Amino acid sequence: MTGTMISRLRTIALIGLFVPVAACSDVLSLDVEAPGRIADDDLNTQDAMTGLVAGMSYDLTQAMDSYLEQVSMAGGDLWHGGSYNYGTIPRGIISSEDALWDGAYGSMQQARWVAEQGLVRMKSVLTEAYERSPLVARAYLLGGFANRNLGEIQCESTVDAGPVVANTEHFKRADSLFTRAITVGGGASRTDLVNAAYGGRASVRAWLGDWTAAEADAAKVPAAFAYFAIYSTQPGAVSNDLVFETTSRKEFTVYNTRWETVTNDPRMPWVIKYDNKGQVERGQDGETPFYQQQKLKTQDDDVRLTHGSEMLVLRAEARLRANDIPGMVDMLNQARVVYGMGAVTTPATPAEAWELLRFERAATLWLEGRRLWDMRRWDAMGPPARDSFADDRELCFPISAEEKRVNPNIGG
Repeated sequence: MTGTMISRLRTIALIGLFVPVAACSDVLSLDVEAPGRIADDDLNTQDAMTGLVAGMSYDLTQAMDSYLEQVSMAGGDLWHGGSYNYGTIPRGIISSEDALWDGAYGSMQQARWVAEQGLVRMKSVLTEAYERSPLVARAYLLGGFANRNLGEIQCESTVDAGPVVANTEHFKRADSLFTRAITVGGGASRTDLVNAAYGGRASVRAWLGDWTAAEADAAKVPAAFAYFAIYSTQPGAVSNDLVFETTSRKEFTVYNTRWETVTNDPRMPWVIKYDNKGQVERGQDGETPFYQQQKLKTQDDDVRLTHGSEMLVLRAEARLRANDIPGMVDMLNQARVVYGMGAVTTPATPAEAWELLRFERAATLWLEGRRLWDMRRWDAMGPPARDSFADDRELCFPISAEEKRVNPNIGG
């Protein structure tokens, strides 16, 4: 690992481990005192709310930065060609004893907890202004994405030192948070936040099995819209480590992935790097051919959390699930227009339709940390939806070893 990443992971405070959150229809218990580190009187002013939400955004980006490389390898978006020890993750064998996952799991839980409990603080400070505050809408949105990430990546999870819960618990929490983001964002006249919340809610409603509601939400998101996790090289911000590891270093490669034969696709750009003798450069391990991803080029490059082309592909899947193959193709072609691409032809069979859908979704969401979850949910459906790449691979990450050691409700 880089010194930057090690430093980040070491500084992650697992502040959510022993903080109970009472259940309610709005996910949050807004009548309790905010405990622990955010119970600072200096935060009890409206002027502090901007910084509070900026901290939520930082934590969400930090969480993504902590897992994106591992999830990209586990999901087959990239292969490892470097000198860091990622164990068996590139081959799809995932263990809770992987020390790297302690930091990633803690970081994801911190992003969730800080957003949810920050909203508790904001409710007490903003009072009447709460329901029309763009900061509140953004906080709900960030909490929704933090929960969605946990639901998509984790096999199962915990909430604030509680017992083991199904990963779908995070989708339910995200649905509630996105719904509140839509309501408050509308009251604040923030169309961008509302669009992002519809995109987030569309995905989790699909994952919870309500494809009709998912289609309705997805249709509200403009095709050209995108909402990002914010990266920056400014002091104190989170810089994009995946870019560092594929530009300043050569840790990850497109070589040995199924995408190494996909060329001239603007959704998943990559190049073969050559040295000054015309030989293919080798990765940091000195052996693996270095095929460099080109989607994220600078450490200031942001990573999409939701976007209109994703929503069109989601609607395409909904159409395919309803056995409407022409409808699926229409949605896919609308998504391809966003990238200036030509139309695909209509598949002749359901098996060919699913193969096309899987490819188009993988290309559209490449390097956004989403493919592992897609393979997991399609695996549960069986053929023809199932992706054969999932054979003999684990399709989610377990609760971390650190959580098992310190959480009295699950034990080691």
